Amino acid sequence: MSTPHTVFNTPEYVPRDTADVVRTVRDSRGRAENLKVHGGEPVDEGLAVPAQPAVVSLRRMNHVLDINLGRRTVRVQAGAKLADIDRTLGAHGLGLPIVGDHRDITAGGFASVGGVSTASHKHGLFIDHVVDLEYVDVDGRIGTCGRSHHAERFHRILGAGGRAGIITALTLDTIEVDKDHTWLTTAAHRFLEFDLFVDHAHAEIARPGSAELQVGRWVDTAPLKVARPVGTGHVQLGTVRFGQWSSLSPSSPTRSLRARREVGSRARKSLGAIASAAGGKAGTPVRNAAAGAVLFTPKVQTLRDAEYLADTALSSSERGPAYRMGVFAPLSSYTSVFHRLHDLFAGHRERTGCFTVITAMTYGVRSRYLQAESAARGLPAEDHGLITFTCRLRPTALPSELLRDIVSGVEEICRSENALRYTAE
Repeated sequence: MSTPHTVFNTPEYVPRDTADVVRTVRDSRGRAENLKVHGGEPVDEGLAVPAQPAVVSLRRMNHVLDINLGRRTVRVQAGAKLADIDRTLGAHGLGLPIVGDHRDITAGGFASVGGVSTASHKHGLFIDHVVDLEYVDVDGRIGTCGRSHHAERFHRILGAGGRAGIITALTLDTIEVDKDHTWLTTAAHRFLEFDLFVDHAHAEIARPGSAELQVGRWVDTAPLKVARPVGTGHVQLGTVRFGQWSSLSPSSPTRSLRARREVGSRARKSLGAIASAAGGKAGTPVRNAAAGAVLFTPKVQTLRDAEYLADTALSSSERGPAYRMGVFAPLSSYTSVFHRLHDLFAGHRERTGCFTVITAMTYGVRSRYLQAESAARGLPAEDHGLITFTCRLRPTALPSELLRDIVSGVEEICRSENALRYTAE
C-alpha cells in the first residue's frame, strides 16, 4: 500500500492502483469526508493552508490503458493528464472533444467537476463524453457504472467533486481530428463598453456558426493609487476596461501568419512568466498586462495550441489570492446574470476595496448533462452560457463576513435567474 507522507501538515497517500485506493479508504474508517482527492501534484500558491482531511493523490495512476479504434473510445486511469491522453490519441488520428485549458488537468479531476472548455458550445461538457467509470465508494468497495448500467449512480458520481466516490478509471468517447495540423483563424471583436461586450457574447453563443472554439474575456482593473511625492493623499491613474470576443474557425494559414503566431506565442509565455514572479504593488502593472495579453489571441494557430491558450499567460498572471466562481446561465437570462454578477463584484470593490483586477470569461455550453440537471430541478431545458469571474484580492484578503455577503449575493442571482452554480472544486 502507498505510504503516507506529509504535505502542508496533511497526510498524503499516493496509491499505485485501484486496490491501493481501496486500502487507503478503508484505513480512513470508510468515511469520504476524511479524504480529499487530488489528480496530480499538490499546488502551493504561497497561501496558508489550514488543516484538512488526508489527501489521496492519483498522480501515479496516470496510464492510458486501452484505445478502441473501432468504438473510438479510450480507457484511462483517473490520474492521467488530459494533455498526455490527447497526445497519445493523436498518433491514431483521434482526440478528446473537451480538454481543460491547463495541461495538468487529469481525467478523474475533470470528470469530478463536470469539465468545460472553449469547445463546449459544440461538444458539451467533458462528462457528456464519459462512457463508463470505475470507482471506490465511501466504504472501500470497487464498483462500475455507465450510461447503460447503474445510470443513476453514474450521474451521481460525475460532477460530484469526489464526494460520491473516488473515480479510479474512465472510458471516454473520442473524435476523429488532427489537432496538430488543424489550423484555426481568429475573428476577434474588441469592446470598451461592458454592455456591448455582453450583448455580442450572447449573440455569438446563441448562433456560433462554424466556430470550433469560442471565448469572450473581459478585464476590469481598479484605479492604481500612487502616493504623492510632496504632501499627503494619493493620485489615481485610472482604470483599464476592455473586452474581446474570439471565434476560431478552420482555415488554411499563410507562411506570414504562422510566423506571427510563433512570435505572439513566445511573447505571451514570457509575459506570463514575468507576471508569475512579480510580487507586491510594483508587480501590479505587469500582472494586469499579462491578464490583458490573453485577449490578443493570435490571428492563426493550431487547434491544440488554441485549446491551451490560457495556459501561456492568464494562469500565470492569476496565481495568488483570488475569489473565483462560475455559473451556467440559461440563454434566456444570460445577459441579466452577467450584468448582475459584474455589478455585485464591482460594487464590493468600490465600497470595500477588497478586489483589484476583475476578469470574466464566457462561452456557450450545449450539454445533455446540464439539460438533465435543469429538468431534475424543475427548470426549462435550455442551452447555457458559462460565466466565470476571477477577482484578485488585495493583500488584506477577504474578511469572512464580507465573503459570506458575496456568496449570498451570487446564490440569490442564481435562484432568481434559474442559473446553475459551477463548483470546480
